[in-house]
Order: sequence, then structure tokens, then C-alpha cells
Amino acid sequence: MSHPFSKIRALLTFCIACLASFTHAQDSTLYYKASLTGAGATAQTPFWQYANQNGSVPMNGYFGMVDAGFYKVYNPNNPRLFQWSAGIQAIASYGRSENVFLSDLYVAAKLGRVEILAGQKRMTAGLADTTLSSGPLAMAGNARPHPRFQIAIPEYFPLYFTNNFVAIKFTYSDGYLGGSRVNFGSVPKVSSTYLHQKQIYFRLGGKSHRYRIHLGANHQAIWGGEEELMPLYKLKMPKAYWYTISGKTLDYRKVGNHFGTFDIGGEWHGRKWNFFLYRQNIYETGSLFRVSNFEDGLNGLSIKRAKPLPKGSSYFAFHSFLLEVVGTHNQLNRYPISELVLFGKSNYFNSYVYQRGWAYYGSGIGTPLAPASATTDTGLPRNNSEFTNNNRFWAFHTGATATWLNLKLAFRGTYSRNSGTFLSPFEDVKQQVSLLLSAEKNLNILKGCSVYSALSSDIGELYPNTYGLTIGLRKSGFLD
Repeated sequence: MSHPFSKIRALLTFCIACLASFTHAQDSTLYYKASLTGAGATAQTPFWQYANQNGSVPMNGYFGMVDAGFYKVYNPNNPRLFQWSAGIQAIASYGRSENVFLSDLYVAAKLGRVEILAGQKRMTAGLADTTLSSGPLAMAGNARPHPRFQIAIPEYFPLYFTNNFVAIKFTYSDGYLGGSRVNFGSVPKVSSTYLHQKQIYFRLGGKSHRYRIHLGANHQAIWGGEEELMPLYKLKMPKAYWYTISGKTLDYRKVGNHFGTFDIGGEWHGRKWNFFLYRQNIYETGSLFRVSNFEDGLNGLSIKRAKPLPKGSSYFAFHSFLLEVVGTHNQLNRYPISELVLFGKSNYFNSYVYQRGWAYYGSGIGTPLAPASATTDTGLPRNNSEFTNNNRFWAFHTGATATWLNLKLAFRGTYSRNSGTFLSPFEDVKQQVSLLLSAEKNLNILKGCSVYSALSSDIGELYPNTYGLTIGLRKSGFLD
């Protein structure tokens, strides 16, 4: 077997070669980033060290990791109607086991505001503070990016007939997840499953307005192998795809495993601080396009400094705060007036058909607060048919960033009360605290880079109790 570092060297050489041809482009900029990280922990890797890291951080507790990426990005000052971009990112880690893979690998083209993308690129879906959030419920950036084809208006596009008061953005994509073992169907395994994703959001209020409202929804569905799973229906792939994207029922059942959120948010821009209040309301298979579960969802408040500190400031100062409350404990689709149960129990992030559940390469596509069963304490109940053994919880999450003596400081903390799943309930509520405190400082070496360190811990009954330390070196910038 070849040495792991020879694989790393070959992979990074490939990355550089693939993007070398981009440097001649005159309508965009070539951006690079690289990091070298070492980490150790008393047990498995602590939660906030690996959660929402796009599946890049190993769970082994101790490891070394190299991360390098090259990107051809759009030039925002370019007046051309057509631009293109591309990116490639290689990650290699070595600890109890070695792992080398490409995280980002994509090519995109933009015609005006409309973008077409092919490949795999980091992505989330839903209204949230993307810097400190526990993660949007449906797509949180917790799992590796999956290969897909996508058409989108990625940034808000003002509608001129509303005098730019209303703006819209949307995404429509289809991606590949690979095979999966089957819990319910005519075959034990299907060779291919897919992830369909679409979202549309509206913003009320222009860039100059102090108050702005956001409204929208996202819809995701995992599907594939229907012709093998349900041979009596003769549901070929094009027809199965139509049933999946439209939510049409087949013999009173949905085709595919559906999950999404209806979102609402409000912004207020002050002179010193900006405020963002948001809510994500869950819907799942059965409630699609009908009645949502009004009790479960994510509620968040984000506060960010409106203006940067004076240059050279070294005193302690906060830059952002976050508070979120996430509830998925109910999972009953009730009519809110009569309390009539319309569709019975859900099973968020699991699937009664696919054993893989709402996951890719073993990491959850949705919120990391519903973890893979393999990461929870070995003494907790679990079922082989479920991806997660804990999708019923209340979580209280907070975060903050600050600067002090030229250090960039960040904190994340989560307290959760966990009840397992309806299929694998815990005997009693399991309490859990997960913490992370990090610091980063710029250095005047290697033409500018930064050194960073983080302390993290898991204390409670959901994960193994563990304490971890991470240190690393980062460098990024634009090539002329």
C-alpha cells in the first residue's frame, strides 16, 4: 500500500495543475487557501470541532490534516454579461486511519444574475446566521458536498417593477448520493439514490432600508430505485422524478423521503448594531404542501456590529452574538385549531425506505444536532434501520465573536435535552453540553498567515465525555 503522504502530494499536484490554466483570465480573480492542522482529544473528536465542517474533520479524536483549495471567483466589478468560475479543494487527514478526498470540485457560469453550476460545492439552505448558527435544519453544511447540477439566482435580484422593494433568489438542483441499503422494498439494496433540492426566497426592502423582511421555503427529497423497490407500479426513473419534485402521491404515499422548512426573518440595521431574527418551520413526508408541524423548528436571533473598529484597536470588543432555540421533539403533524392529528408521527432525518437516511458519507445533511448513531454514546438505544438515534430534542445554542490584543476570539456553546427517536426512545432525557473556544492571530511570516487554536469539550450523556485541543496554521489570499 502506498504511503498516505504520497497520496496527499499527488492530490495537491493535481489540484494545482487543474487550476493553472485559470490564471490567464482577465474577468475574475484566482483565490487560494491552505491550512495545516493538528488535533488531539481524550475520546472521539468533540462535537463542535467537527460539526458543520462539510465532513472534513475526522472523528478519531487525534489527527493531522492538510487542506488546500484554489478558486477562480467572479469579479463583482466586471461589467460583462457572462462570467465563469471554478474551484477545487483537496483534504487529506492521517490519524487512526487515512483519508484523502476532494471536497469542492465544480465549474460554474453566470449569465447576468443566473448561474449554472456542475460539480460539488459547499452549500446550505434556509434563513440563519451562517457564521455562528447551529446549522439550518434541512441543509446545514455538515456533510460533504455531493455532486450535482444546479441552476440558480444565488443573490437577491431586485424586481424593477416593484421599484426594487421586492427581491428574489432561487435554487434548483439535482445531485447524486450513491447506493443505499433498503429498509422497506422488494430488494435489499439500490445502487443509486439522488438528492433533489429547490428553494425560493423573497426579500421585502431595498439595500438602503433599515428594515427588511425575508420569506421563503426550501424542499429537499432523497429518492431513487423506485422501479426496483416497487416493481408492481412500474415506476420508471422519469416518472419517479416527476412524482418526487411535485410531491404527487402514489397509492396515498409520497415518492422519496422529503424534508424542508418554511422560513421567515426580519432585519433591522442600526447605527452601531444590526439585528436579524429568524424562524425555520419544519415540514416532512406526509405534510408536504398541506399542513406543517407548527411546534417544531429553529428560532434564532443574531446581532452583529454595524461598523468595524478603528484601525489598530487592541481593546476587548464584541463583534457578534447569537442565540438559537431548536425543537424537534413533537414530530406530530396536527391541525393547529382542532389538534386533529392529520398524518401521524414523522421521523426526521431518517427514512423508512433508505437506511442511509438524511446523510452523505456518514454525516447528516441536515442539522448536526441530529447526529449519526455511530457518534453517540454506545450505551444508548439504536436501530440499524435509522441513520440517527436522536432526532427528538430541545437545544439551546449560543455563539459570540470578539477581538482582543489583535486576537480573533470565537465561542460556541450548546445545551440540549435529548429523547432519542420514536423507534429508539431513550429511557429518560439525556442532557448534553458541547463547547468550543477558539483564538486566531495574524503573523508577519510567509507573506501573511495566521495561527489558530481551539479548546473543545463534550460533557453529558449523549456523546462520550471528551476534551480536545486543535492547533493550526492558515494562509489565504488572491493571486495577481
